Amino acid sequence: MNKEAKIISSAQKCLQILKYMAHVNEGLSLNQLAEAMDINKSSMHHYLSTLLLEGFIIQNPKTKDYRIGPEAFRVGECYLRKDFPYDEMGKVLRELHEKVHQSTYFFLRTDTKVSCILAKESPSRDSIHLDLGTALPMHASASGKVFLAYISKAERDHILNMTGMPAYTEKTITDPGLLEKEMIEARLQGYILSDGEYGDFREIAVPVVGFGDKIVGALSVIGFIEKLPDREIKGMVRHLTHYGRVMSDMVHNVVL
Repeated sequence: MNKEAKIISSAQKCLQILKYMAHVNEGLSLNQLAEAMDINKSSMHHYLSTLLLEGFIIQNPKTKDYRIGPEAFRVGECYLRKDFPYDEMGKVLRELHEKVHQSTYFFLRTDTKVSCILAKESPSRDSIHLDLGTALPMHASASGKVFLAYISKAERDHILNMTGMPAYTEKTITDPGLLEKEMIEARLQGYILSDGEYGDFREIAVPVVGFGDKIVGALSVIGFIEKLPDREIKGMVRHLTHYGRVMSDMVHNVVL
């Protein structure tokens, strides 16, 4: 007989605190955390003391603010595939960035989403900035759609049924039939463009394939809509396609 898993509320709360601190990614006081998480200050102090003892957070001795600690990084780093040449892949992102002058990213699939694990971003304020670990929905992002296009229809349907294909903007495709047509087009042209489907930005993505031509990641360029005009898309696709092949050569022995 299957028994419902017992949730340890204190452990869950500690993880929620870590996720919030990672999202904010700056020093936070006890009061700020207690207010943001709707937890009384006494309980928050106990949670923080536990995380501090285990090294998942650190505390500034002067300001007493808390930040994500080295143990959280060590644990998070274990998610990265050990068979990827990350230094070489990072160089590809930098070279692509120099060609397109927009932020460039490498995404891995994380269950029903895709997550950014490598980035080369433009420093200017009018460029897109994504934190490492940022997850995007598959049906509303170019990087996610690349994954959807190169997996089986049965697996694709399963993911879409689980997520429900919610609308994030008025441009989000929520019709499975229309999305399926886009998948066919993506496989034929070798890239996919999302245009304001998740926010006020455009994303162009190409697949990165490993052993047996199985998709292992997505290489993408993301920029605000006005920074990625139609006249520049063709040139960016050319660069993306080239560097997607370069990166695929780097991971050609990776087996899913």
